[in-house]
Amino acid sequence: MEYSILRDILKPKILAGFIEAWQPAESPILKYMPFLGVPALQYQMVTGTEQKPLGDIVAYGTSYPEKSRQALKKITGDIPAIRILKKMTETDLNSYMQFNQMKSPDEQAVIQLVFGDIVYVWKAVINRLSWLGFQSISLGVISLNAANNAGIITTSEIDFQIENKSGASVAWSATVDTTKPITDIEGVCALARTKGVIIKKILMSPTSFAQLRKSEESINFVFGSSGVGVTKHPNLATVNENLKSDGLPQIDLIQSIFQFEDRDHDLTNLVSWDEGKVAFLPADQIGNILHCKTAEEQFPPKQCTQQLKDFVLISKWSEVAPVIEFTSAAANAFPAIKLAESIFLMNSLATSWAG
Repeated sequence: MEYSILRDILKPKILAGFIEAWQPAESPILKYMPFLGVPALQYQMVTGTEQKPLGDIVAYGTSYPEKSRQALKKITGDIPAIRILKKMTETDLNSYMQFNQMKSPDEQAVIQLVFGDIVYVWKAVINRLSWLGFQSISLGVISLNAANNAGIITTSEIDFQIENKSGASVAWSATVDTTKPITDIEGVCALARTKGVIIKKILMSPTSFAQLRKSEESINFVFGSSGVGVTKHPNLATVNENLKSDGLPQIDLIQSIFQFEDRDHDLTNLVSWDEGKVAFLPADQIGNILHCKTAEEQFPPKQCTQQLKDFVLISKWSEVAPVIEFTSAAANAFPAIKLAESIFLMNSLATSWAG
């Protein structure tokens, strides 16, 4: 390991200044699972339903009514490592030197060569966390296999213990005159109320919403009796307006798509939300993305130029023979769901969760 070839440009103050000034778009998972720092790699998450206790009316001079303590579940696990490496080859470095020798170099091209890999590796870590978070919410489990991860492959699913799972009354992919998406939403919300849960938000993919908005039941729900024969399909804002008017939760569309590069460096698109799944949440925030310090952050190699962006550690160094500049990003982070008992999942593509 050698010092970064770009260390004269990426001096600590310059790199820190770039990291501080760089304000990337916030990951969509943070609305539902904000970042939360923890002190150790092993975490313990206390889960249970949201409590809504009532005090008792008593006569003056009498004792206080004693209440039982709710049994709580504790989920323990290890926070895994997320790592990514990007390299600049001799060809890339030669391009950089040629830019530097120009009288009027293309500033954007130089910035892309110097800072592009930094942006790339940071985004890759945050995008992986977004994918993990939305997998946990839409499926209740995470499966790591060769089709979605080039690192660890799990033989069993990571289970977040969401037990309230069901199917639609009629698969939303059936003919539009038979599907009942509004009835299904009302049914899940009614079931949740019998278990002491009020649903505040519905999450689904754009594909599921496209099926919902084309249903005759949805058109009639939005446009009333005039919906008969109407060919216009209601948009998200209109559907949400009518859901709110009927005391039903609003819909959020989850549409994150990422590029996954496998061990053979083949690229495929990876959708973060499992198609057809609909999640009914008791609140926007139902858990956290837990993170803790990496070993490299606590014991930094002397040859590395390093800088933190949020909790992601970005490192730059080089090697010789051949000359290569490396950029890496590292984080110890993983999603954890707190309100698993209050989340309801529905498979809109089948009449049962398993399909």
